[in-house]
Amino acid sequence: MLTEVRAERAAKLAEIETLVKAGESREWTPEESAKYDELKAAHDALDARVLALEALVAPVEEMEAKQEPKAAVAEGRSYLSQRRRVMIEPGVIRDHNDKQAQADSNLAFRGWFLGPDATDEHRGAAQRSGLNLKGSLYVPRGRAENRAQSTSGTAGGYTIPAGFLAALERKMLQFNPLRSIATVIATTTGNSLPMPTVDDTGNTGALVSENTATSATDVTLGQVTFGAYSYKTVVTSSNELLQDTGLDLPTIIGELMGERIGRSEAAAFATGSGSSQPEGVVTGSSAGVTTASSTAITINEIMGLINSVDAAYQPTSSFMLHQTVWTYLLKLQDSTGRNLIPMNYGDGIAPKIWGYPVIINNNMSSAITTGLKTALFGDFSKFYIRDAGPLEVKRSEEFLFTSNATAFLAVGRRDSKVIQSAAIKRLTQL
Repeated sequence: MLTEVRAERAAKLAEIETLVKAGESREWTPEESAKYDELKAAHDALDARVLALEALVAPVEEMEAKQEPKAAVAEGRSYLSQRRRVMIEPGVIRDHNDKQAQADSNLAFRGWFLGPDATDEHRGAAQRSGLNLKGSLYVPRGRAENRAQSTSGTAGGYTIPAGFLAALERKMLQFNPLRSIATVIATTTGNSLPMPTVDDTGNTGALVSENTATSATDVTLGQVTFGAYSYKTVVTSSNELLQDTGLDLPTIIGELMGERIGRSEAAAFATGSGSSQPEGVVTGSSAGVTTASSTAITINEIMGLINSVDAAYQPTSSFMLHQTVWTYLLKLQDSTGRNLIPMNYGDGIAPKIWGYPVIINNNMSSAITTGLKTALFGDFSKFYIRDAGPLEVKRSEEFLFTSNATAFLAVGRRDSKVIQSAAIKRLTQL
């Protein structure tokens, strides 16, 4: 039984190796990727059966070892030389924690950045991960993984290494503060995504006596539809720099891409019109308070902005404004010269107004003048960001050929909308 299962497993492995070798010098088709996934799943199932059968056979072999005939020893056949040895097939990862798989993925990703300068070590890791180092688009094939950001799609991809994504996402958060407080949804494609909305804060139940009919209150449903707008950035690097193996290329390039994409999407997420671009949180907010002066803000108007938001949303609400407007508010004083908004000296990195967090967003208006929307207050989880499809990273050695440099292109598709405008109110200058 064990011999037959091992033979069947070896046959599946041979099919996998043939498929990988056939696609080494080109991009895989969706059919080839699907075939790889099918073969890999079958091989993994057989591998598990082999391990289970070997566990059953081991006690029997141990007993046979104790009863080894002296004639066998006399003939010079040591039993130890006949004992079963588990063969580790090339390219098969026996690591339930995926440590080796992740190490191969990281090493292959570095090799992809190096392109033709990749070493044999990089190529070996790429083969085990199913990555084509010669491809211009980073969509490696391999075992599907259930992680947040993946290149998996119709081609069935392997996740982008964690170090690269961590660097990219860290910079995106730094330059786009809305990502840390909004609701972010990820979809595998960029098709239109309708989202139903409802605000039922104005309706209540009824206290009625026994056998008394209750009147029905209709729920008013709305709908917003998310699209997918492309954000791109190109990072270039000299080939001499890429060949310096002492540098952590994925982290460095990931940070640069994160900074650039973060800056571009942050502006749209703040004030985008919603027409051929994302709808910004300022655009999607509803009217709260209009100031009495076009060039000033009073403390009473800040109080009014808070209470323009329904009490149901207030416990999870925050302020959002430009750094210059925040400085203006901190300088507000009473007739005796005392500041009306105390500084949080013990918690300087988390500014607050009367216990409500203050989010600094420098993509909002910095000027306090006629008609400008200078501050927001509300529950920003009602602001939705859509990440459509996987992040694509492409490499081109021809784009800057004469400069002996390589270009890397990151493409991400995004959209954003306020799905409940009553939850986020704005302060508008007269």
